[in-house]
Amino acid sequence: MGCWAILRWLLLGVCMAASAQSTTPLGELTLYGVPLKDASAKNFITAALKAGATPLAQRRDEPPSFDTRAAGVPALQRLTVVSDAAGLVSAQFVIKPYGQENEALRQLLVSKYGLPNTADGARRPFPTFAARFAPRGTFDWDFARGMKLIYRQPALGDATLSYTDVERVRRLSATSAPPGASGAPSLVNRF
Repeated sequence: MGCWAILRWLLLGVCMAASAQSTTPLGELTLYGVPLKDASAKNFITAALKAGATPLAQRRDEPPSFDTRAAGVPALQRLTVVSDAAGLVSAQFVIKPYGQENEALRQLLVSKYGLPNTADGARRPFPTFAARFAPRGTFDWDFARGMKLIYRQPALGDATLSYTDVERVRRLSATSAPPGASGAPSLVNRF
């Protein structure tokens, strides 16, 4: 998946979540021991590698991707890191969409963060999120400083779990031009 497809996917999730009412956010969103708000992509990738992620081959125009099956969290399969010059924009995992690993991941999310704040763009309780079968739709949790955790289980396509800086995604979407446009800013911080 190219940078623009990832950015469009992130913007869709952010727009769906933004349409819902505000609730009290959870604390600082961290992953692999790294606070994600304003984290440098290099520091985050170093932490992911230490946790067991392994780099995947990628084309020059694609963001860095990693195999995360050995990183110790159930259902996580592939991590894609989207960043800009200021730091991490989103860490998006493709997850196993069914089975015991997916159920274990959803139970882990609920035990760590509670039930999702939003289900499919509407604020409502969703007590069966961690049940045996994976629910279809988009579910998210709000965190301090504009961070959001988004679990997406579509009827078609990849199931994903994204750690996203909402404001940075909006800024990138507003300032970015489609691929091939002259002067389009680089979405991925290469190092």
